[in-house]
Amino acid sequence: MVNKSKNRISVVDGLRGFAIIAIALLHSINHFNLLLYPVTSSIFLQTTDLLIKSVLTAFISGKGYGIFALLFGFTFYLQLSNQEERGNDFNYRFIWRMLILFVIGVFNSAFFSGEILMIYSIIGLILVPIRHQSNKSLLIILIIFILQPVLLAKIAYILVEPGYVQNYERYIPNELFNQLANNSFFETLVTNLTIGKHLYFISLISSGERIFQTAALFIVGLLAGRQKRFEDSSENVCFWKNTFIIFLTFFVVTNMIKMAVHANVEAGSIRNMLDNILCSWSDFSIILIVTALFYKIYSTHWKTKLKWLETLGEMSLTNYLLQSIFGSFLFYSYGLFLSKYCGITISLFIGIMMLVLQYHFCKWWLKYHAKGPLEQLWHNLTWIKVKKSPPT
Repeated sequence: MVNKSKNRISVVDGLRGFAIIAIALLHSINHFNLLLYPVTSSIFLQTTDLLIKSVLTAFISGKGYGIFALLFGFTFYLQLSNQEERGNDFNYRFIWRMLILFVIGVFNSAFFSGEILMIYSIIGLILVPIRHQSNKSLLIILIIFILQPVLLAKIAYILVEPGYVQNYERYIPNELFNQLANNSFFETLVTNLTIGKHLYFISLISSGERIFQTAALFIVGLLAGRQKRFEDSSENVCFWKNTFIIFLTFFVVTNMIKMAVHANVEAGSIRNMLDNILCSWSDFSIILIVTALFYKIYSTHWKTKLKWLETLGEMSLTNYLLQSIFGSFLFYSYGLFLSKYCGITISLFIGIMMLVLQYHFCKWWLKYHAKGPLEQLWHNLTWIKVKKSPPT
C-alpha cells in the first residue's frame, strides 16, 4: 500500500471523478464524434434514445469540461502558492508544464479529435500574466470573458453592416464521418490529427464562446483557490449555498431571456449569436450550480457514500486519455465499429461499463502508486532537472 498525500482535497477529487463520468457518458452516446447510428424499429429504444440524448445533452454537454476548467485554475493556484512559499518562480515551470500538456493533447487527438487538453494548454497561459492581479481586477476580467466579447462585437458589426452573413465550416461534417467510418487504424489517427483537429479549431475560433468561457472558469478556479473555497468550513458551506441560489436565479433569468429572443428576434445571424451567448451563460450557471451542490453533498454524510468518485478523480488525466483510446476502438471502423450496431441507449450502457472497468483499474493502481501513470509522468516531466522535487 502507498501512503496518500495529505494535501489532496477530497471534494476536488470527487468533483473530478464526477466530471470524468459526465464526459465518458456523453462521448459514448456520441460515439466519440462518429455520429453514425443503426435504424431501430423498437419504439422503446427510439423513446429511450431520444430521452437519453436530450437529457445528457442539456445537463452534461460541456459541463464536465467546464468543471475541469474550474479545477484547472484551482490547481494552478495551489501549485503557484506552494512554489512561491518556497521562494521559487513558477512562471516558466508552468509554461513548460503547459507544453507537456499540449503534447499529451496531440497524442490524445489522434484517437479523439474533440479532446480539450490542447485548448487548456494554450488558454491556460493566460493565468501567468494575471496571477498576481487583485481579486477585484480578476472579477472584472472574468465578467468581460463571460460577456463573450467576440460575439458582442460581431453583433455590433452586423447592426452596422446588415449584409454580413456568418460563414464558417461546420464541426464534424460528413467528410470526417465517412473517413472515421471507413479508415484503418493509422488512417484514423491521421484523419483525427488533420481534418478532425482543423475542424475542431475552426469551430472554437469562429465564435469564441468556448474559449472565453474556459478562460473565465480558469479565473473562477484561481479565485476559489485564493479564498480557500474547497476547504471544510461553515463559511464555505454558506458561500456555496449562496452561489447555488445566485446562479440558479441567473440560469432561470437567462433562459427566460432566451425564450424572449426566440419570440422577438427573427431567425438569422444575430439571433444565432445571441443564442450562443445565452447558452454560454446558461452553461456557466450550471457548472457553478453543480459545483455548489457537490460541495454541499461533500459537507454531509453523503461524502462517505460517494468516496468512490475520488478514485476516478485522482486519475482523471489517465482516465480521460484511456477513454479516447478505448472509445475510438469500440466505435470506429478500425476496431469493433459498434456505431453500426448500437444506438444511444446501448451506447450509454457501454459507457457505464467502460467507467466500471476504469474504476477498478484506478482502485488497483492506487494501491501501489501515489499517482496515476499519466499524472506521474506529467509530474516528473514538469520537474525535470530539478534536484529536489516538491512534495506531492
